[in-house]
Amino acid sequence: MNNQIGRAFAQIHATDQMRQSAAACIARYNQKKKRRSKAVLRLAVACGLFLCMGIGNWYVFAAPVSYISVDINPSVELTLNRLNRVTAAEGKNADGQRLLADLDLTGKNYLEAVERLVESDGLQTYLAHDAALIVAVASPRADELLLELENSAVTTQYGGTCRRTDLKDVPAAHACGLSLGKYEMYSRLSQYDKTITPEICHKMTMRQMRDLLSQYEPLEACPSNKKNNARCHGGGCAR
Repeated sequence: MNNQIGRAFAQIHATDQMRQSAAACIARYNQKKKRRSKAVLRLAVACGLFLCMGIGNWYVFAAPVSYISVDINPSVELTLNRLNRVTAAEGKNADGQRLLADLDLTGKNYLEAVERLVESDGLQTYLAHDAALIVAVASPRADELLLELENSAVTTQYGGTCRRTDLKDVPAAHACGLSLGKYEMYSRLSQYDKTITPEICHKMTMRQMRDLLSQYEPLEACPSNKKNNARCHGGGCAR
């Protein structure tokens, strides 16, 4: 039986037309396969480019690079990107949170943001009563930022004291719930008085902290507060 079937199939011969049709089918299949492969490759390349662009945009516009705190009694901390623009503004105490409720600083150049903070009605009330204004900077480009702050109204008109702080201290300051400026003052005070805690410093104004620190070490000299004609303790930029 099997031999009969084999002999029957052996008598079947493919015609030229059948061979051409088969070859055409195979060619069409291969072309479709190539087109699908190219489409998948193009999609993969496009996804890769979008991913790289997304990472690049985050790196430039959103990645935190520098931190600036503005302290009187309200404590406000600004996070800056590589373009020195504000990506986040956080009130580190209740007064700071109330102050930011009326200000939108996101996207602003850091100097404009600091000046808007200092010139806001909320901070002007404190400055009118001889409050101590401290601006702390933690940044790989601190010299550049401090120089501009030193020549701005923050120092020349409002008698602010600008200080460099270490970027490595940022996580510790945040863990303590303190701004950079208050954490720097806390670190200095705790060298002389071991009973000083972050909780105590959180409740103190910068004037109180500076007055306490002046018992242990001399403070920076500073220009007069031209805007409010107030007595000034500290000023300029300590680098």
